[in-house]
Amino acid sequence: MEKKLLVEDHIKRNKRLTVIVCTLMALLFMAVVLAFGFYFFGNIYIALIFAVPIALAYVTITYSISVQSILSAAKARPANPKIREEKLLIMRVEEMSIAAGLPMPKVYVQESDQINAFATGKNPKESVICTTTGALKLLNQEELEGVIAHEMSHIKNYDIRLATITIGVVGAIALISEIVFWSLLWGGRGRGRNDGNAIIMVLAILLIILAPIFARLTYLAISRRREYLADSTGAYLSRNPEGLAKALEKIKASVYNTKEKPKGSKTVAPLYIANPFKSMSAESAWSTHPPIDERIKRLRSM
Repeated sequence: MEKKLLVEDHIKRNKRLTVIVCTLMALLFMAVVLAFGFYFFGNIYIALIFAVPIALAYVTITYSISVQSILSAAKARPANPKIREEKLLIMRVEEMSIAAGLPMPKVYVQESDQINAFATGKNPKESVICTTTGALKLLNQEELEGVIAHEMSHIKNYDIRLATITIGVVGAIALISEIVFWSLLWGGRGRGRNDGNAIIMVLAILLIILAPIFARLTYLAISRRREYLADSTGAYLSRNPEGLAKALEKIKASVYNTKEKPKGSKTVAPLYIANPFKSMSAESAWSTHPPIDERIKRLRSM
């Protein structure tokens, strides 16, 4: 009972943190667009008129098409109940959704020999769980249940909403920074740029350059913490930490020690249970995931 209350407290704190981080990301994006407008127009009022509607429109559009965009980037397809392995996957997802007290997510499959999975969606009512065909072939039912429980935890903890928004915002900030970088490199000048205040112009350029670093570090720090929480919540849902621990051992061998080229796009890499585009040696402060050996160790100490 005490453990259940502790998990529920973590989930409530996660939901509050999701709202705070999403708000900060939206404000940061608006500030970058404002700085971008000032850089090219040299007038703070024109930049303000330019920034607010563009930022709001981008966030709204990105959020509305986010799920389909992620599934398209991952080259995922709906699970086919006529295929035995995929029918068992659908059954496992249904079981875990009942255990979590959540609506049944849509189930998708990605054609890949690697063992991996991810969850996405705007909220639990509009959520998706996707696994690779490699996971269906190489994981036994206990291990697959552990992976599904982990992904169901991301849905229950509202990690999917945070990831959906931040992936789009961080990408947009990075794109704006790159445009300004190349403009500076090639000596480009925005209209009216010399008429603006020089100090404000320098601050605007610094904001544009440093914003993607700040946004990404913030997201990475939160992402790693949420992977640990999803592991522990998943173990609670499945009542079997060893199932996920064994699955992570196989994932480690499949994802980090294989020469197979990852499927899909790097855009959705942070969503996976293990980043398919990075090797074990790449696990660092810039990694979206905590060390997999540490995750296994924590699960086996539960």
